[in-house]
Amino acid sequence: MAYSRLLNLAVAIACLWTSGAAFNKQSSFSFSSDASGYQLGGPGLAPEIRVAPNDFPGVLRVANDLAVDFGRVLGVNATVVVADWSTNIAKKSSSSRPVIIVGTVGKSSLIDNLVTSKKLDTSAIANKWETFSYQVVQTPWTGQDAVFVITGSDLRGTVFGAYDVAEEIGVSPWYWWADVPPTPRQYIWAASPAHVEGPPSVKFRGIFLNDEAPALTGWGHATFKDSKYGSPFITDFYKRIFELVLRLKGNYVWPAMWSSMFYLDDENNGPTATEYGIYMGTSHHEPMARADKEQSRFLKGSWDWKSNKANVQAFMQEGPARSKNWSTVYTLGMRGSGDTGSATLTAASLEEIIHWQQSVLTSTLGKPLSEIPQVWVMYKEVPGYWQKGMNISDDVTLFWSDDNRGNIRRIPTAKENKRSGGSGMYYHLDYVGAPRNYKWINTIQLQKTWEQMTLAYDRGVHDIWIANVGDLKALELPTAHFMALAWDRDSFNGPASTREWLKDWSRRQFGEAAAEATAAIMTTYGKLTARIKYEDLSMAPFAFSVVNYDEAELNFKEWTDLLVKAQAVYNGLPSATQIAFFEVVLHPIMAGRGVYEIYTKTALGSQYANQHRASANQLANDVQAALAADSAIAKRFHSLLNGKWTHMMDQTHIGYSNWQEPSSNSIPRQTYVTTSVKDSLMGVTAQGSTTAFPTAATLTLPPISPYTAPSDRRWIDIYTRDNGTFSYKISSNASCVTATNSQQTAASPGGISDIRAISDIRAIVSVDWASAPAGSSSAALTITSGSTAATVIVPLENPTLPSDFRGHVEATGVVSMEAEHFAPATTSKDYMIVPDYGRTLSGVKLPAKTDSQAPAKGPVLVYSFYTFTSASAASLTFYLSPSENSNSESPNRYSYSVDGGAVATVQPVPAGSAGEEPAGWSDAVIQNAYVKKATLGQLAPGKHELRVWLLEPTMVLTKLVVDVGGLKASLMGPPESKIVGY
Repeated sequence: MAYSRLLNLAVAIACLWTSGAAFNKQSSFSFSSDASGYQLGGPGLAPEIRVAPNDFPGVLRVANDLAVDFGRVLGVNATVVVADWSTNIAKKSSSSRPVIIVGTVGKSSLIDNLVTSKKLDTSAIANKWETFSYQVVQTPWTGQDAVFVITGSDLRGTVFGAYDVAEEIGVSPWYWWADVPPTPRQYIWAASPAHVEGPPSVKFRGIFLNDEAPALTGWGHATFKDSKYGSPFITDFYKRIFELVLRLKGNYVWPAMWSSMFYLDDENNGPTATEYGIYMGTSHHEPMARADKEQSRFLKGSWDWKSNKANVQAFMQEGPARSKNWSTVYTLGMRGSGDTGSATLTAASLEEIIHWQQSVLTSTLGKPLSEIPQVWVMYKEVPGYWQKGMNISDDVTLFWSDDNRGNIRRIPTAKENKRSGGSGMYYHLDYVGAPRNYKWINTIQLQKTWEQMTLAYDRGVHDIWIANVGDLKALELPTAHFMALAWDRDSFNGPASTREWLKDWSRRQFGEAAAEATAAIMTTYGKLTARIKYEDLSMAPFAFSVVNYDEAELNFKEWTDLLVKAQAVYNGLPSATQIAFFEVVLHPIMAGRGVYEIYTKTALGSQYANQHRASANQLANDVQAALAADSAIAKRFHSLLNGKWTHMMDQTHIGYSNWQEPSSNSIPRQTYVTTSVKDSLMGVTAQGSTTAFPTAATLTLPPISPYTAPSDRRWIDIYTRDNGTFSYKISSNASCVTATNSQQTAASPGGISDIRAISDIRAIVSVDWASAPAGSSSAALTITSGSTAATVIVPLENPTLPSDFRGHVEATGVVSMEAEHFAPATTSKDYMIVPDYGRTLSGVKLPAKTDSQAPAKGPVLVYSFYTFTSASAASLTFYLSPSENSNSESPNRYSYSVDGGAVATVQPVPAGSAGEEPAGWSDAVIQNAYVKKATLGQLAPGKHELRVWLLEPTMVLTKLVVDVGGLKASLMGPPESKIVGY
């Protein structure tokens, strides 16, 4: 028992099996000096890893990786020994070191002999797809007290088991791609009960390297020796990709394709993938395992089935002939040249193409279609052909797609779910195309991925998931999340599970102390990027209002606050961990805030210049500085680890003018104040106003009431209009109305181009409602500077609210309600709240498996609200996710009624032809919402009840706004109204 402190004998003999969750699972390992179990490592002590000579080559390969992983945490590598059963028996005594056996059921003589001798029970994993276990086995042979056994049901099962052990002892799957440092260990102990994981939720799970120039390609050229075809994507590169995918428990890769040819760039690429256990595929427009770039290099004639069938057939036939001995998922069908729709293809010709392709596969591979993985990707226009009733073999996996912006276009019907080939989903975390590219850094909200991929899975998409991850390097977090979902969908057992996964993932990458904060930081980051992607910010007018609800300022403040939090976590980390944290967390926040600074301050600067604020020039200077900082942040990234990631983040991202990226980063035109003023040096403006004093002698604030949202503060800005200094005083004609900074000096110490913050002073207006007049009134604030005076009117609304009311209360002519804040009387148990979803707070939806509902017949959401204003033309605005009509048999719809009146039913997403995006899609995905306004007509003051029925589980409600005369234009709508009583 030299390396074994055995657990309770009864537990050991019972060999309790613990089903492994994908995250937050109970670890089988402990790391203190006095732990119990079987010791795998200690000071100067590492295990011996034994692999049978008859096992897969990929098992020996992963055993060597595991040996190095032990070295990463212990400081001394494990040793790999190729040994058959007789070698183990011949030793007759306990090994001088801990022993780990790694092997595959039915393939490894070591594993099979342990089974035969009844020392190892593999019934929980045998004959299952990609399933593994690991456990301590007592007295496996005479003279050996115990061994630790990692067993796989097949090659990938064994590989996953080895890599899972590596992660559990402290080696992140992202140790190389994100430079996550291993966790140092002095001791490693393994518990006796067996840990089992698998089979996976989704059969084929993987990533697509795409849109890979300039960043990934530039980095590749600097990192790997080019192949004879000029591509850096050679075997040394793909070994890194394959290892990462396997450590993430994936098995499927679409290779980079913009300027490369996977099978030709390096002749070892194909066989290496198979040795590792990776299935290779090709993208949606590259049928029969031939790359797009091979078409231009080797195809005779045009890529057109109608006019050049013989040459196209000859070209396609070479794909399976070349890859027949390798693990391949064959893409079928055909699109136009260069990833476009075809002008000559029809449903009938596509039927012919697929039937011919299948005949080639069976004759070339010598297998029945049922044994050949094959997919037909329903991308862009392709579903339009399928909807015409094509006769396609059930062996083909129908590979559905999102809209390139994370919204699933189609879920399988009940009939389609009966097909033996099943369904897949192609999902984008990166994209090149209309309305704008987004391929710089991470802009993915994990909660949206959870919601959409849960919808896909729960509606039958179990066979293939693949994510377009662009350059990969900027998308580590959403890639890890997508792959975790695909491996064990059931462990994400509720809408809040993404929060839990993110905390667990952060703990594994950055340590326990940083986990909670990092999870909160990246949750907020997802919300901020969900509002609008960086590349869309250049669209005019600026998406966030610079006038209403302080929307632009408050949004930018959230970015600034988030950066402060992220920097604080970074500062508290060990130096080795700081590198990974910078790459995955701090960099996107720092760089993202910089882009938001450019566009926010440009928009505010234009407003300031119109008000003749001298500080408009400082905003313009800030924008110039932010552009320089953007370049400096990229250089900092490139300098990490002696230039390991040079050229990553090279993607241009500022200055888009159409869907395609600009040739260089460029800021918008800035507005400067250059004309000296001849009248008042003092300027005054009020919240919500587009004008200013002295152009207007009197300004009026938006009304304020006891029910005004806390974030919707009333303020007055007093500012210098030119170089100089002035003092001012604010006086009020009502004792209940006061303002901060009521007596200050504003100054512009330098020239007009050298303005500092002191030139703008904000006075916050507050009201003592206990002493304020009841009902409607107003107060006046006078801002006096010498002989100059400006007046700001403060409308006061101090209404009486019934003491028994429970719900949202009107202020400023609107009632704004977050979707999750429904009344307690609602049938909430039939809905799920998706926390952190969307642009403001959360989303509300029906569970994915819910049947389509009849109007006003199913579960209802009830919202109580109170209005004080009599409105003759009230309106109701619904904010919904930009979900597609993904159920081809029943489009997205919702019903609503107010105060028990007539029920109205709305289809928010217009019907469109199959394969085409609906009208309004571009605006919806840019602002990440379908915003639908309905007229309510006359709405009397008093208590009201809004009832909402979501009729499809394919849609998500995020916000509701009732307008009784005060709604202002903004991206996200007014801040939520106060809620009383619950």
